[in-house]
Amino acid sequence: MSNPVISVKNVTKAVDARRVLVDVSFDVEEQSLVSLIGPNGAGKSTLVKIILGLDPHYEGTVTIRPGERVQYIPQLATSDQYQLPLSVYEYIAIGTTPLYSGSKKPADLPKALEHVGVATNKLHQPYISLSGGERQRIAIARALLGDPTVLILDEPLAAVDYTSRNGLYELIRHLQQDHQMTVLLVSHDVESVLPLSDRVLYLNQTLHTDCHPSAFDGIQPHTIHHHC
Repeated sequence: MSNPVISVKNVTKAVDARRVLVDVSFDVEEQSLVSLIGPNGAGKSTLVKIILGLDPHYEGTVTIRPGERVQYIPQLATSDQYQLPLSVYEYIAIGTTPLYSGSKKPADLPKALEHVGVATNKLHQPYISLSGGERQRIAIARALLGDPTVLILDEPLAAVDYTSRNGLYELIRHLQQDHQMTVLLVSHDVESVLPLSDRVLYLNQTLHTDCHPSAFDGIQPHTIHHHC
């Protein structure tokens, strides 16, 4: 019998009189990479908040398998509005519970950077001096310090330049395959996520779940909802 890592059953969410999500159901199986795609305003980020337990106001059920360690990587802002004078080390360390609980030590930070393809000499550079791609890799490194079994990424490359995207997608796939993580990837970058995905979910208030990547061969992204 299947024992999914994430199980979403009949989730419906309304804001005022408008239904944002309608009877959404799907499972995310262990060590799979599932992409959640759909147009702006389709309810993708709302669904992620529900899965993470950040929004309790919905109908239906969401279950995360006991014992799973979930790390969330939110959408990267296009600019740092606060311009805080933090080094990369300080940015990673703030709020990183494992560094304070004793399970992780400062010596683990260079290893985490190397793992995501960032030079260790960046550790003491100002965070605001980094490119969008470097910032996203550092966000992933920060998540890895929590020893996750599950990564949930919400539009992780929205603020990353086009030339950096392929390398970051390869990194996400590497974590899923070689480190046996389960990944839920939310994206509007349809053409890039299709080759990476074990399964594609198309959300536009309601959900189309029977969407293996091969089903989209030769289909233009803006017509996906007619074929899924």
